[in-house]
Amino acid sequence: MKKICIISILIIVASLLFYLLEPIFVHTSGWSTFPKIAKSQLVVEHQDSISKKADSLLRDIFTSIKTPAISVAVGKSGKIVWANAIGYEDIEKNKKVSLKTKFRIGSTSKAVTSIGLGVLLQNKKLSLDSKVKEFVPYASKTLSEITLKQLASHTSGMRNYGICFCFPIWEYYNNDEYATTKESVSVFNDDDLLFSPGTDFSYSTYNYTLLSAMIEGASKMDFPHFMKTSVFEPLDIDISTEQQAAAVENLSKFYEVEDNQYKEVYKVNNSNKWAGGGLIATPTALVTLGNAFLNHTFLKKETMESLIQPVTLQNGDINEQYYAIGWRNYRSESVFNDKPKVQTIHHAGTANGATSIFILFPEYNISISLLINKSTSSGVNNLFKHAYDLTNLFL
Repeated sequence: MKKICIISILIIVASLLFYLLEPIFVHTSGWSTFPKIAKSQLVVEHQDSISKKADSLLRDIFTSIKTPAISVAVGKSGKIVWANAIGYEDIEKNKKVSLKTKFRIGSTSKAVTSIGLGVLLQNKKLSLDSKVKEFVPYASKTLSEITLKQLASHTSGMRNYGICFCFPIWEYYNNDEYATTKESVSVFNDDDLLFSPGTDFSYSTYNYTLLSAMIEGASKMDFPHFMKTSVFEPLDIDISTEQQAAAVENLSKFYEVEDNQYKEVYKVNNSNKWAGGGLIATPTALVTLGNAFLNHTFLKKETMESLIQPVTLQNGDINEQYYAIGWRNYRSESVFNDKPKVQTIHHAGTANGATSIFILFPEYNISISLLINKSTSSGVNNLFKHAYDLTNLFL
């Protein structure tokens, strides 16, 4: 009898550990050999010389970064001048990537949300100095005094993902469906701040969850509906929130790749962070957005400038990441061949099973979006270099 009790306890403990640490256990199993893809299997074979060079470079990038798929678009002077893709949207179904394939864009969602904020700023429904309490009645006393600018620039003092009393124990791997933004805010609503708002910088996607609550309060619409009707439909672009309950056509599968092995990532639910990390898009949609932003065909020039101005702390210093309202903005050296420092307005994103690079170059009126369906963190800088190399062809 005693032995049976001990075995039962061990089974219960093992089951509890599995559910708490499920992403780790899932990561260790189910790996398969990475497929070979013929060099010629680009979506488009362009004929003009510059695009052919870009096609060739994309093949080389695809080979070097070992991703199931890569999709890229480049815009210049308000037009899409080149777009191409190579690889698999779904390896198991042998479904090749297309220019319509949608990827998770991770934290690049913050730059997209910034455009929605711009609409409300331009229409005087929000200001950079608006306080949370003016639009989010359910916010805690601690969060109520934070301003929109502080949230949007990560100078609010709010924490980022942590460990929780949930399954699994890491908030980043959330797999619960949040029906409302109010439910999403409840994850951190009662937590202390890391520092007094405006005095320091600490990157946190939860800033944008609370920002989406301000957007809802100002627009009188839920966040997905506001973005759809106020940004995506007017620009005729296919960007949306990732929702498990909704079947999304042409949505990529998302992968981990190690050595010559691949597997699908642990399934997550991004409903608690749509504004900061839960959007899905094609590169063409993002570049269309970038073109409109750079050419002031959607937002006025003064609105754009207010969104890309790096935010200063209370001591007068610019925050450490030159973070503005949903964008990083600084002058970079060695971006293009034989060019001086170049202004780069950008936001990268790492999501579970996907990585995103989105860059605007105002001096050249060029934008580029590069998306892959593979998790990576250490390789983000290499993706920036690849994006620079592709852009350089179109200067």
